[in-house]
Amino acid sequence: MVSASCAGALLEAEARARASNAGHWADGRFDVLSVEELTVGERRFAGSFQIVEGSIVDVGDFRGRYFLNFGEDYKTDFTVTISPADMRYFRAAGLDLNSLEGKRVRVRGWLESYNGPNMPISTPASIEFLD
Repeated sequence: MVSASCAGALLEAEARARASNAGHWADGRFDVLSVEELTVGERRFAGSFQIVEGSIVDVGDFRGRYFLNFGEDYKTDFTVTISPADMRYFRAAGLDLNSLEGKRVRVRGWLESYNGPNMPISTPASIEFLD
């Protein structure tokens, strides 16, 4: 897992690599997807590592599992999920997930297809705040 102390340095390195079109940043493999692009091409992206950018519309909690919803319909729109076991990392980082509603973020992780495109994350370092 990436620690909070390393996340900033990694994001800076990524920004430099993206700006200089280095490696896979040049071939488009890790282009940042918008939530809209992801929702339209859901099946095409399932099972791949992606970087997705958008605004969190709603935050939900069901039995300790958190859902960051990027659209009005959680059954078809992009959602980020955090398991109850991984919530300890978010609490330790002082990140109140309920405060994320309306925030513009970039998230990184492996995409699944479950009630629309879904990205389970396990660490706060998977979320980059754009606001």
